[in-house]
Amino acid sequence: MTMFKKPKRVTGRAKPDPDDQFSRDRAERAEEIVANIWVDTKRQRAILNDIRSYMRNAAKKRRGTPMGGLRLSQYSQAGKSAIAERLIAELEEEAIAAGASPNRHRVVHITISSRMTLKMLFMDILNRLADDFLEEPGNGALQFGAKIRGKSADNVMVLEQRIEEWVARLGVELIIIDEVQLLATKHERSTTDLNYGSSFLTADALDVTKKLQSFIDRGVAPMLFIGDETSEQFFKLNTQFAARLGAPLKLNPLNVEKIAERKQFMKFCTEYDERVVKLGAVPVPTCLSEPAILTRLIMASGGHIGRAARIIQVALPAALKRGAATLEAYDLSNAVRDYAMDLGWVDHDPFSVVSMPAPEPASPTSNTSAQNDNTETTDAA
Repeated sequence: MTMFKKPKRVTGRAKPDPDDQFSRDRAERAEEIVANIWVDTKRQRAILNDIRSYMRNAAKKRRGTPMGGLRLSQYSQAGKSAIAERLIAELEEEAIAAGASPNRHRVVHITISSRMTLKMLFMDILNRLADDFLEEPGNGALQFGAKIRGKSADNVMVLEQRIEEWVARLGVELIIIDEVQLLATKHERSTTDLNYGSSFLTADALDVTKKLQSFIDRGVAPMLFIGDETSEQFFKLNTQFAARLGAPLKLNPLNVEKIAERKQFMKFCTEYDERVVKLGAVPVPTCLSEPAILTRLIMASGGHIGRAARIIQVALPAALKRGAATLEAYDLSNAVRDYAMDLGWVDHDPFSVVSMPAPEPASPTSNTSAQNDNTETTDAA
């Protein structure tokens, strides 16, 4: 039997002091640092390698020929979008190391919004390509700027033509379409709707899907589609589209019952701990390397590295804001209660679980009393 008892804080106050500007400044700096920390794991690296391989193979094909695509579906906050951002960062770092200027358009990362139309998608892509839809006076060349404007931007065909032109000119090697599950809409509750709970595509979503499929077929650019676990419904509604993307890349959680995978999680926590100290987020190591903390963080995150990182990103600035010297179990407990549990990642706070002491053996007197009680109950019955 277990009971719950919140871990005690070791340093700092229970709550932040609104007049403590020093602690607030520490917390803000730490928040910025942890938001940009990347710790390599085998599964994330395997997916990055698969994406890089796909990009290299696509680069060998003539633009305008079918290139196929990739898809990555996994639980929310499991680390999918972080992989996309890491890919962009690594390509830039490699260019700088080679003495070249990074091509900021090499990978274009687009996030789908709810109720997105085809025109909205095209404008989003063009904005990421810095096309302001203006012509430079004198030579008719296109000019970069902040956003699309002008009457001709109302013509969807014109927008599509400009995308194809700019993708080729700017050397775009990959377009990432994130949050694809938002293209599927669920039937709303209705006493007469037998399809309640199932998903469907709106007319706008169908237009967007068909055009993305067309981009793949016509080899406009290599494409990677990212979504959470509910994106499987979107792909089931678009079997022809899904077939062009091949087998999905999988970012499965670590199975902590396996020693090798538990070691991977431990390595992630240890390296994360070292990184926050090295980068100056905290002056002393955190609690992340403690075996008991490791076990509880695995439970809270379900073995998802991305979720573990998010819990830490919430907990560490909160610890510093209340004046603590570093991250403590107290702060991880708060982060699970206020953040992870609200998102449905876990139904209890593992950092507050303590073993219930085994009951002491009953005395002969108490046994006799219990027997008498039972006898009386039986007689009464």
